[in-house]
Amino acid sequence: MTIYMGILMLSHPYTSFYLLFAANYILLIISRLIDIKLGASTLIFSLLILIAVITRSVYEKIQWGKTYKAVYVLWGIWTLYCIAEIFNPNNIQEAWNIYSTMYIVYPFICFILVPLSIKSIQKIHILLIIWVIFILIMGIKGYWQKNHGFTSSELYWLYVEGGARTHLIWSGIRFFSFFTDAANFGVNMGMALVTFSISLIYIKNNILKILLLSGIIAAAYGLGISGTRTAIAVPLAGLGFYIILSGSKKAAISGVLSLTIFVGFFIFTTIGDSNQYIRKMRSAFRPTEDASYLVRVENRKKIAEYMVDKPFGYGIGLGGQGERFNPQKLMPIPPDSWLVNVWTDTGIIGVTLYCIIHVILFAWCSWILKYRIRNKQLRGLLTAWLCMNAGFFVATYGNDVMQYPNAIIVYTGFALCFAGVHIDKKLTEEEENKKNIPIL
Repeated sequence: MTIYMGILMLSHPYTSFYLLFAANYILLIISRLIDIKLGASTLIFSLLILIAVITRSVYEKIQWGKTYKAVYVLWGIWTLYCIAEIFNPNNIQEAWNIYSTMYIVYPFICFILVPLSIKSIQKIHILLIIWVIFILIMGIKGYWQKNHGFTSSELYWLYVEGGARTHLIWSGIRFFSFFTDAANFGVNMGMALVTFSISLIYIKNNILKILLLSGIIAAAYGLGISGTRTAIAVPLAGLGFYIILSGSKKAAISGVLSLTIFVGFFIFTTIGDSNQYIRKMRSAFRPTEDASYLVRVENRKKIAEYMVDKPFGYGIGLGGQGERFNPQKLMPIPPDSWLVNVWTDTGIIGVTLYCIIHVILFAWCSWILKYRIRNKQLRGLLTAWLCMNAGFFVATYGNDVMQYPNAIIVYTGFALCFAGVHIDKKLTEEEENKKNIPIL
C-alpha cells in the first residue's frame, strides 16, 4: 500500500494534493481507532507529497510563478521570526520541532501545492466533494455517539485521560465525533457550513448541489451537538464577511436580514431553551452571565501579568501545556485559545506580527476577489473559502482550534484565492477563443 501511494504521488504529484486534504481526516479517524502520532503522521505525509512535487519539477518545467512569490516573502518573514525563537533562552528544541509545523510548515505546503494542483473550477468542485464526504462521515459518527454511546477508546479518553472534565458538563454531553475534542469538531463543522452554504449559491451542477445540501445538514447537526459556543462564531463571522465581499445589494440585504434574525433569535427570545444545545449556544450571546467566560477573562488578565517581561514569549510549544518538555520557565495558566497560545509562545511581538500578516492575507485575497476575478461562479466559490477563513480566525480567539484538520483547510482557503487569478485568466482566454471561432 505504501509503495502504491509513493508511485501515485510521483506519477501524479499535482493531484496528490487531494490525498493530502483527505489524509487529514483519514489520519484523524485512524487516531481514534489506534494509537498513532497524529501530528507526526500528518507531517510526514505532507512532506512526502511536497518532495514528490519538487522531484517532478526536476524533470519538467513547472510554473512556480503561479504560487505568487510575494506570498513566500510575506510568510518568510513569519518563518524567520519563528526560527529566531530557537534562540529564546527558554527554548526546547523538541517542542519547537513539533509545534513549528502548525506555525510554518502547513501554510507553506498549501501555498506551494494548491496553485499547482487546483487549476480549474472543476477541481475546486472535486475538493468540495471530498470535503462533503468527510463531513458526512464526521456527522454520522457524531450522531452515533449521541444515540448509541461511546466506544471503549473514547470512554478511556473521557474517564481516564480527563476528557470528561470538559465534555460532560452542566449543559449535557459535548460530542466530538472522530476529532480531538468537541471544540475542534464544532468549529470544523462551522467551517464546512459556511463554505458549503455560500458555494451552493454559485454551483450550477444539480448533483453537486444535492451533495452540498447534505453536507450543510450534517455540518449544522455536528455544530449543534458539539455544544461549543465558539463554533457559532464561525457561521456568524463568515456571513458577516460575505455581506462585505458580495458587492451585491440583494446579497447584502438578505445577508443582513438573515444575520439579524439569527442573532435576534438567541438574544431576544427564549425559544428552544428546553433543548440543551440551543440553551448552550444562547449563553454565548450573554457572556456576562456565563461563569466560564468570566473565568477566561480573569485568566487572560493573569496571563498578561506573566507576559510583561517576556516580549518574545516562553518559546514555541512552551507557552501552553509544555510541562512534558521540562522547560526552565512554564506558563502556569494554560492559554484557552489559539491566539492567546501564539501570544504566550512568541510574545507580544510575535502575536502582533502574526496578526498583521493574516490581516494582509485577508486584505490581499479580498482585493483579488474584487478586482482580479471576473468569472462570477469562480468568484463566488473563492469567496466561500475566504469567508470560512474569516469565521475560523474569529473562533481562534475563543478556543485553540488550530488543530487537525483545520490548519490545512484554512490555508487552502487563502491559497485558492491566489490560484484563482490564473484560473480566471484561463477561463477568460477560453471565452475569447470561443468568440473568435468563425461561424461557418
